Amino acid sequence: MIIALAGRRIDAEDAEEKRFPLEMKDIVYEKIRGVFHNTNATVLISSAACGADLLSQKAARESGIEQHIILPFERGKFRKTSVTDRPGDWGELFDEICDEVEEKGNLIVLEGFENNEEKAYSAVTTEILNRAEFLQKTGGDEEILAVVVWKGKPKNETDETAAFAKEARLRNIAVKEIATKKSS
Repeated sequence: MIIALAGRRIDAEDAEEKRFPLEMKDIVYEKIRGVFHNTNATVLISSAACGADLLSQKAARESGIEQHIILPFERGKFRKTSVTDRPGDWGELFDEICDEVEEKGNLIVLEGFENNEEKAYSAVTTEILNRAEFLQKTGGDEEILAVVVWKGKPKNETDETAAFAKEARLRNIAVKEIATKKSS
C-alpha cells in the first residue's frame, strides 16, 4: 500500500481553536503506526512539517517503510516557517529524517514558490498525490490510500488538508481519517 498523507501541524501556543494539541502527538503517532501496520504500507509520501507529517515520517522510518518528502521551498526556510515555529522539539527530527530521505534521493523540493507560500502549500498537496500515482504506475500497481490527520473539519475555505482529502476523492483514491482530538 502506498500512503499519501497530509494533516495538521501542532497548534501554536496561542491558537484560539485547538486542532492538534501537542499533548495528542503520542496518541496520533500510535494511530498512524496502526494504519501503516493494518494496510501493510510499503511507501509513505508526505511533507515534513511539525505534527502529522513528521510523526508519519518517524513511524515510516521505524517501520522500514520507504519514505518520500515533498517540500514547497528550500529546507532552511521550511524548517523555520513550518517546523520549529511551534511547541515541541521538532527541528532535530526534521533534520535527521530529511537527511536520510535526501540521501536516498526521495526528497523533492519544489521550485518557484519562495515568494508565494499559499500557492506553495497547494502545490505540495497536489504533488503528494501525483507522486503516489507515479509510484503506483512504476512500482507494480499497489493501491494508494490517502491518510488525512485532522480534527475532521476544514478551518476555512482554503484549508489544504481539506483540499488534499477532496483531491484524493476526485482521483478515486480511498481516504482514511485520523483524529487529532480525543474521542468523546
